[in-house]
Amino acid sequence: CSRYADGYLCWRWWRDHCEEEYSSRASRDYRRRMWPAMILYTAIVFASTWLLKHYQMAMPLRALIAIAPALPISFVMFAFLRYLRTVDEMQRRIEMEAVGVAALVVSQVYLAGGFLQLGKVIDVPSGLAMIWVFPLMCFSYAIGKFRATRRYR
Repeated sequence: CSRYADGYLCWRWWRDHCEEEYSSRASRDYRRRMWPAMILYTAIVFASTWLLKHYQMAMPLRALIAIAPALPISFVMFAFLRYLRTVDEMQRRIEMEAVGVAALVVSQVYLAGGFLQLGKVIDVPSGLAMIWVFPLMCFSYAIGKFRATRRYR
């Protein structure tokens, strides 16, 4: 949250939560592990997309280049698991509720999309649908964490 004149542009409870969470050792360690992996992920996505568009290559090499962006995301997931193991019980409960909300939201959206696809109401290529699962998980996790944090604090 940013400062504006005499106050803040966010609710006090959220500002206090952010200050508390960002100052914890577990959170600092998580960010220290997560950000390099996300930067690497971004670079690999651009590089692999460019390589796949501009070069013809054998299928095994093509598959390796196509799957390469998933490797840094696995580092992010391991960092998150380590974070979960080091936070206190209340924070763990908040995080697990957020993960549960994310799983339920994405499952519901994907299921509804599948039914719409089978009913020939929409026609979304499978690769496009699959690539949006992880970002939708992250977005719905953020909403779940926001709600759980507000409920428990």
